[in-house]
Amino acid sequence: MVQIRQLIHITGIVQGVGFRPFIYKLAKQYQLSGYVLNNGDGVSIEVEGEERQVTAFYNDITLQAPPLSRIDSITAQAIAVVDALTFISDNVSPEHTPKFIITESDSSQSATVCVSPDQGICPACLDDINDLTNRHYHYPFTNCTHCGPRYTLIKQLPYDRKQTSMAAFAMCPDCEAAYTNPEDRRYHAQPVSCPKCGPWVRFYDLACKAEQPEPVADHYAAIEATAAALNAGKIIAVKGLGGFHLMCDATNEQAVAQLRLRKQRQRKPLAVMMKDTHQAQCYIEGSQQEWALLGSQQRPITLFRKKASCSGYVSGEDLTITARTRADIADNVAPNIPYLGVMLPYTPLHYLLFDLVDVPLVATSANISGFPIIANSDDIFRQLGHVVDGVLDHNREIVHCCDDSLVQVAGGRRQTLRLARGYAPYTFSLPHKLTHPVLAVGGQQKVTFGLGFAGQGIISPHVGDMFGLDMQQHYQQMLNGFTHIYHVKPQTIVCDKHPNYMTTEWAQDYVEGSVQGCVQKNGQEAAQENSPDSIRTNNHDTRCEKPAQLLQLQHHHAHIVAVMAEHQMRETVLGFAFDGTGLGDDHQIWGGEVLLADHQTAKRLYHLKPFRLIGGERAIKEPARILLGLLLEYYSFEQIKALQLDAFTCMPNSKLDNLYRLWLTEQSSPYTTSMGRLVDAFASLLGLVERGDYEGECGMRLEALAIQAEANEALEPLPIPMFFVENDVIDPQPLLASVIDNLVTSATQSDSSNFMAQRDLAVKLNAANQFFTTLVEMIYTISAKHPEYPVVVSGGVFQNRVLMDRLDARFTSEARSFLTSEIIPLNDGGIAMGQLWHGLWQ
Repeated sequence: MVQIRQLIHITGIVQGVGFRPFIYKLAKQYQLSGYVLNNGDGVSIEVEGEERQVTAFYNDITLQAPPLSRIDSITAQAIAVVDALTFISDNVSPEHTPKFIITESDSSQSATVCVSPDQGICPACLDDINDLTNRHYHYPFTNCTHCGPRYTLIKQLPYDRKQTSMAAFAMCPDCEAAYTNPEDRRYHAQPVSCPKCGPWVRFYDLACKAEQPEPVADHYAAIEATAAALNAGKIIAVKGLGGFHLMCDATNEQAVAQLRLRKQRQRKPLAVMMKDTHQAQCYIEGSQQEWALLGSQQRPITLFRKKASCSGYVSGEDLTITARTRADIADNVAPNIPYLGVMLPYTPLHYLLFDLVDVPLVATSANISGFPIIANSDDIFRQLGHVVDGVLDHNREIVHCCDDSLVQVAGGRRQTLRLARGYAPYTFSLPHKLTHPVLAVGGQQKVTFGLGFAGQGIISPHVGDMFGLDMQQHYQQMLNGFTHIYHVKPQTIVCDKHPNYMTTEWAQDYVEGSVQGCVQKNGQEAAQENSPDSIRTNNHDTRCEKPAQLLQLQHHHAHIVAVMAEHQMRETVLGFAFDGTGLGDDHQIWGGEVLLADHQTAKRLYHLKPFRLIGGERAIKEPARILLGLLLEYYSFEQIKALQLDAFTCMPNSKLDNLYRLWLTEQSSPYTTSMGRLVDAFASLLGLVERGDYEGECGMRLEALAIQAEANEALEPLPIPMFFVENDVIDPQPLLASVIDNLVTSATQSDSSNFMAQRDLAVKLNAANQFFTTLVEMIYTISAKHPEYPVVVSGGVFQNRVLMDRLDARFTSEARSFLTSEIIPLNDGGIAMGQLWHGLWQ
């Protein structure tokens, strides 16, 4: 029998997920001696025993790792055998039973371990809060190593209680016993607590309008008071893992209308939290893949198709309909679109609330438009006191705000529309170890940032749109949090080429500051060295190292590289980058680009035919401006007025004339090649959106028409006019002319008003159908011209489910495939990933 000892080191998501007790139990199973500890780089293990047993132990680490863990690397090296007697306590048997221990964390090393995202409650903890005999009964902060908060409460690595916001709560004897027992599933679950020693909730009734509200109920009574208010049609701010939700009865149209009125949110869809999948099946329908996403422990908001009829109550495993009926989701929750964003409860507090509320609840982020999500009650009182009727607060500090993740299934793939709770921070192994840290600062909208250091890459949770001082401060706070946790000082900064993006300005200021800092430090040290009183204590040059370098990556190239990064690619690809905006290399606004690209360089092969945005950014809110700018590329102004299109009939002639004059001035009406703006123009042409209320509204309305067309068996399909693709220009003229001809022909025919309405709808359904099919054919036609390259699609336009479903079907029919993102957002939330992947190889 050969006795060996190994030092094993593991990196990845291996802290806060029950990894050490798993190792402890595995070592006991194989009768091995040694220890396991957390450090800043992951988990370290020394293990000793019979060679065969040590080998089996090593193999089982990867085979049986805890469900929330992720092993990025595992290494083992032989070390000297230690006398087994050193691991034996005084009262063991003479057979020298091996002893394996869990030791204190080592915080002396630099921090490179992955911070785990927050996770939804596990089934075991859910059983605990419903068990009258369990000390966690009705306790809204119940958790274990398999669930609960992580990222939102961590202050420093290694991940230990004293370095989280739970440090303020001393454990009672029962919790401490569970926390220190390796056989207990709450062993070193850092947020472990119970009603005796942990955080608690309290309810504030804001009806009294006091300057400083006082709680009217606490503990479980606060949850009961919240439920009563929600059942009465009130709007309540409820504190969750990463911030507050604004909640109200989703079946109460008046309550939803009040929420929209008070929050000034006209039509933007609101997310809904359902009690369970049985309740959800009353209101939505989806694929097995969509249901799996909804019920996953990450608990994202998942986009589902609305059911035509929502009455009936699904109950039990047999899914039988009972006599009880449920009210429909209010029409104003997600108006004019076929989808509903749904999530299930993910904290004990949510489950306890739904025990007392039997209707779906609107659960939208608590913030003022353009501001970060609110994480403390003082800000709720100050900023949203006029919006909410009550507040359910708790006294566990949220160290890092984190919104809800948003996902959908499109083209048979998961798409992440917002990377946040449950999925972020998103960490991944780098293909090579970095000698200095890289920071990717992201874009301007839907911002995330990325960090690369040592052998690890990290993409932050969703930050938001960088249009105001508050959001810029929020960005800085989140970035400071990451650099503090990981003790990193970025030396390479990668940003967008747009000079007016806040993130670009931040990157330039950072690099300039590092240069000035080095000059100042070197000057001071040079002066000290030349001083007659200076003493050289060593031969090492302590002057400032090379200052940070700045790299800039074009916006649409970054979109393509983000997909390449997710698939760990560096080869040349044919990339379709379709979105709303982004500064091009020619200083025009791009957004309909076909690039031949790798992770470093890109060549523009094709682009959408340029047209003017009348009034610049103002056109984004008024799609008729976009439509007019597009039409003026093909028609005279007099011809356009003669068409009498619906988009312009309600517009005063004076305004239309002014817009035309603006179009004539190049400075006020820049050119764009944006496919996203082309979508807006077609939505305006069909009379779908007069004034945009939220980003992507035009695309979703056009998508809704296309879905309606697919379901209309009586609709007579029209020929599909192709885009002109000549030289390097993609020209939509054939499609535009076809749709206009059909609209004008329909408008000039004299029939009964009812028949005219039906015919007008049919024309619009066909137009939407033509738009997406033509777009797919254009993409496939260009791809067929370049069969030697993998195809990559990225950018916000590809979040359209009709487009992606048809694109997937078209490529599949020709036995070809394309690559796109599933984990990283296709929208601007993925820009940081592209920037980071670009920066890694400099």
